[in-house]
Amino acid sequence: MSSSHPDRFRRDRAAPFVRAATATLLASVHNSFPGHVAKQNWPGDIDVPMLLKAATSPATTSSSTWAGSLASAAVADFISVMGGASAAATVFGSGHQFTFDHTNGIAMPGVVADANIAGFVGEAAPIPVKGLSFDGPRLERRKFATIVPFTREIFEHSTPNIEAIVRTVLTESLGLATDAALFSDSAGSAIRPPGLLLGIAPLTPSTATNPQDAMVADITVLVSAVAPIGEAVLVAATDQAVALRLRQHRETYTVLPSAALAAGTVIAIAPNGLASAIDAVPRFELASEATLVMDDAAGPISTVGTPNVVAAPARSLFQSDTIALRVILQVSWGLRSPLAISFLTGASW
Repeated sequence: MSSSHPDRFRRDRAAPFVRAATATLLASVHNSFPGHVAKQNWPGDIDVPMLLKAATSPATTSSSTWAGSLASAAVADFISVMGGASAAATVFGSGHQFTFDHTNGIAMPGVVADANIAGFVGEAAPIPVKGLSFDGPRLERRKFATIVPFTREIFEHSTPNIEAIVRTVLTESLGLATDAALFSDSAGSAIRPPGLLLGIAPLTPSTATNPQDAMVADITVLVSAVAPIGEAVLVAATDQAVALRLRQHRETYTVLPSAALAAGTVIAIAPNGLASAIDAVPRFELASEATLVMDDAAGPISTVGTPNVVAAPARSLFQSDTIALRVILQVSWGLRSPLAISFLTGASW
């Protein structure tokens, strides 16, 4: 890399993930190999070539534990530092994180909020036994994916700028979508894990006319509901997150804004009661001659009917001189106890 462009992401734990995606795109544009591009642009970063091997070569992944291990760390770091783009990133980082490695599912123990499971015993007296029950969630692989097109003109920028652009696009594409899926009441299926609010009854918001009083009452109810599991982290719609930060004399609880939440929604979650897992190996795949349906909502390309329905609008990557990057992660999550989360809607402050 040219000395005129400082390496702004050298200390960033997520840099290997972003650089691997950038190298894959640049290699396609310049008819090169991702590993060669990485070595040329980031000669001092030994993590990127190893991540590329894990991310693009199934044979290497299955036979090389060091590459898979590095990949899992890089992906976990990327998710955990998506920052302002995703409240889920911080929540995952505060909870129990696992990697699938070569397994299809991980059985988690539930949380038993019982102060009587342990206690003092006398000399030579029998010690009570608490059987471990794996009645918590089973984290099973679910494909979380996005396709992002880049015009070829973007790659006329210097490498640091391209890296920044790819980083921004990935965080925006994955971050908000993760929040929308995580903080929902959608049922789980063979396609997706259940939203954390599934089966959780909303609490009643305060009717106090003074905004400060209403806020204190709402937060008290929310935090008290999850207190048996652990200390709460608050996730709120943008307006409520701003109000919390402005009205607190000192930030007693971590407050995370999420644009994926409807106005007036506030969630309290005990991270100890949340488990998440990601695949050890992300997949980067490119296309430059395919046709994409430019629609944010996933759906069939065509549907039989009278008349037949064809999805639109469509873009020819070849005709528009565009490259599409497909990123696929295996992700799952689940609550170890329904007491680990509470929420309310219609907050008046």
